[in-house]
Amino acid sequence: MRGAADALRRDRERVLYGAWATERFARVDNLRGFSHYAEAMLGREKRGRQTPMEQLAVFETMRAAGVPMTIRKVERRR
Repeated sequence: MRGAADALRRDRERVLYGAWATERFARVDNLRGFSHYAEAMLGREKRGRQTPMEQLAVFETMRAAGVPMTIRKVERRR
């Protein structure tokens, strides 16, 4: 359940960030090139691979939304 709550919080943050960015661009007289804004605004979103806990949270959120699936722990072989 915590994964679903975290996903909802991130969705709200993305919506608020989108609204803020829209208003920011509306107030600028001369816009710079896309690469300038991409580095400043999208750089925070770039990350490496998801951790196993993040992957589990994604799948649990999908299951809670009604996607039929079985989630089980699989031990890695060494």
